[in-house]
Amino acid sequence: TAGSTRNIQTPRADPLSKEYKYWNREESKHGEYAYLLDMSPWSVKREARIVSLSDPNDSANDALHKGKLPYSSQLLGVGKTVDELKDLADKEPNVLFVSPSCPRACLVLPQVLEAFPTIEWVHVRSAGLDFLSPEELQSNSSIPFTNAKGAFSSSLAEYTMMSCSYFAKDLPRLMRQKQAQNWEKYDVEELRGKTLGVVGYGDIGRATAKLANAYGMRVVALRRHPEISVNDPLCDKVLGTGKASLNELMAESDYVVCSAPSTVSTRG
Repeated sequence: TAGSTRNIQTPRADPLSKEYKYWNREESKHGEYAYLLDMSPWSVKREARIVSLSDPNDSANDALHKGKLPYSSQLLGVGKTVDELKDLADKEPNVLFVSPSCPRACLVLPQVLEAFPTIEWVHVRSAGLDFLSPEELQSNSSIPFTNAKGAFSSSLAEYTMMSCSYFAKDLPRLMRQKQAQNWEKYDVEELRGKTLGVVGYGDIGRATAKLANAYGMRVVALRRHPEISVNDPLCDKVLGTGKASLNELMAESDYVVCSAPSTVSTRG
């Protein structure tokens, strides 16, 4: 009615996100922090002196290695080993950027942290940390470790829906008929009404569930702490971990996406 207002609140991807900060492509504004620094340089608490533990030829790191960095940030050097970075010690780097392109990063990382005791923050370019040593992450618990959580969720969610459509619409047959200029009709399935099982209902899993809902699919999710998503409007059922829960999800699902982190408990 005219003059009335509605207060619509979008549910958080994870209620626990109130306890930590992360950048999400769907919910965060690109460049908002760089804009604040450009407009109020006096708000800078300390300078970021960055060392990049990665392959210098890795084009995925060009934004850091060759791009314009925010105010009060500077890249001191790039290298794959301690020997390649040792001359930077006098510059007292306080930020370490770690890329999956660094060979044997799980072995080199502790060496770099020992060589540069001034490091106060370690950021990993990928969302997964499986290429690093869990023991190393635990032994340096006083140093904040961050990753690229949220950066790839939208892309992977779209890829998942494309993969579901690949089978539902029999795209191999479609491409064969196109190549043969055969326009014969054939029956296809709908995704609407089908069930998508999500193993690992984190940021990627929820982004996938969001698109699946738009397709009219039913979503069954599995996560370590199912109580977190009890009232999640994107899930029809939330299960905990364990073989029985996994079997239940597999039995009910027409399609299954595995977006769980690669850890000792999830491998195999």
